Amino acid sequence: MKNNPTKDLLIRRIVSREVFMKYMYQKALMGEEWTNIYEDLNNFLDSVEEDAMEIHNVNGGKELDTLETYRDSLFDSAYLMDMSSAIEEHITEIDEYINKYARNWSIETLPAVDVAILRVAVAEIKYSFIVPNGVACDQAVNLAKKYCDENAYKYINGILGSVIGK
Repeated sequence: MKNNPTKDLLIRRIVSREVFMKYMYQKALMGEEWTNIYEDLNNFLDSVEEDAMEIHNVNGGKELDTLETYRDSLFDSAYLMDMSSAIEEHITEIDEYINKYARNWSIETLPAVDVAILRVAVAEIKYSFIVPNGVACDQAVNLAKKYCDENAYKYINGILGSVIGK
């Protein structure tokens, strides 16, 4: 099978986004401070190797050589560094965007997994130069369809549409 570097990068980005969302969910549930994110994330990545491999395979990732380190093969380190920095530096503004456009909801009343997805997507939209806005929305909707209540993807899409529009 021919290597396709663009496809490989996109799959690594999908894996990275989903694992980062799970990290954000866990950090919020544990009530941890939004500091030292990249260092904490590196420890978290060690605990999710099997999960990351499954996400990789489900999204059509290439079979990995047993000699490759799983992190280099499964994750987009530039994306993870970018997102860690965006969250650490802008978590207050990200939460303000969510609260502003969630109408009768807030980060305190929305389900924690919904908040994790929204935080990642808002960080991508407002503070990342490597993810186009449409991709951030589409990927957030896909994550919501996988992890959230049946219709959550609709309000997540609406919130993100408002964030993009402003």
